[in-house]
Amino acid sequence: MNLQLDNPRELTDAHQRLPAMCAAASNESARSFGDGLVGVITRPHDATSRVGVLLLNAGITRHVGPFRAHVDLARTLAEQGFAVLRFDQSGLGDSALPARAEGNRRQRDIDAAMQLLMQETGVERFVLCGLCSGADDAFHVGARDERVAGAILLDGVAYPTPGFWLRHALPRLLNFGKVLRYLMARRNPGPSLSDFRDWPSRAQARQMLATMVERGTRLLFVFTGGAYHYFNHRAQLVASLGNAAASPRVSLEFWREYDHTFYLRKHRRVLIARIAAWMREEFAGAEPR
Repeated sequence: MNLQLDNPRELTDAHQRLPAMCAAASNESARSFGDGLVGVITRPHDATSRVGVLLLNAGITRHVGPFRAHVDLARTLAEQGFAVLRFDQSGLGDSALPARAEGNRRQRDIDAAMQLLMQETGVERFVLCGLCSGADDAFHVGARDERVAGAILLDGVAYPTPGFWLRHALPRLLNFGKVLRYLMARRNPGPSLSDFRDWPSRAQARQMLATMVERGTRLLFVFTGGAYHYFNHRAQLVASLGNAAASPRVSLEFWREYDHTFYLRKHRRVLIARIAAWMREEFAGAEPR
C-alpha cells in the first residue's frame, strides 16, 4: 500500500487509519463471474444482515466509483456487517462486452452479480446503489425484481414540474444575460437530458415506484446541485413521482451545494455516513422480507 502524503499531519493521520484500512483490505477479493464480468467483494468480519449491497457503475466510471467513493462505501458498510459487491457492468472498466448480447443487459449483469454475492456470502436479498445512470439501472431492476429489498438513487429519476419551472425561471427572468443565452440556445439546441439518461415515462415511473413501495422496498433518494436542470426542491419528488414518494419507506435528501460526483472529500464523507445510517436503520440484522 503506497501512501502519498504532503505533510507530517497527514502522515500521522494515515498511520492512525492504517490498521483499519488493512483490516478492510484483507477481507476483499476480486472475482470474475457471469459473461466476462469483474468485481470486488468486500466481506464483513461479522455478518449481521442477510441483505447484501451491489454498487453499480456511475456512467463509464470503473467499479472504484467517482474519487474511490465505492471503495470507501463498501468498506464502511462491511464494517457494519453488510456484504458488498462493487463491479463493472458489461463493456465498462474491467468487464468485457459479452460475446452475444442477448436479453436485457442490465438485468443480466445484475442478476449475475446477485447470484455471485448469494453464493459467496449467503445473502438472500439486495440493495442496489448507483449514481446517475447507475441510479437509472437500480430503479428499473428494483421495480421488477422481488429480490431487491432497497435502492439508493443518487441524482436518480425525477421530472420537472410546474413548481420546478417557476423556481427555475423567475430568478433568470431578472437577468438579461441569462435570458439572451437561453434564446440563443433555443436556436441551436444541444444534447438533452434524455440523450444521456434511461428514464421511463413519468406515468411508468410512478407505477414502478408504487410497485416497489407496495412490495416493501426501501428507497433512499439523494439529489445534488448537479441535478439542478431537473430537480430543485424537496417537494418535487412527490409532485413528479406521485403519492408513493411520500411513503415512510422512501427517504429523501436534497444537497443543493454538492456537485454531481461528490468531488469534495467532506461531501463524500457526508454521503457515506448518510448511506451507512440508512442501511443500519433499514437492514441491520434484517432477514429477507
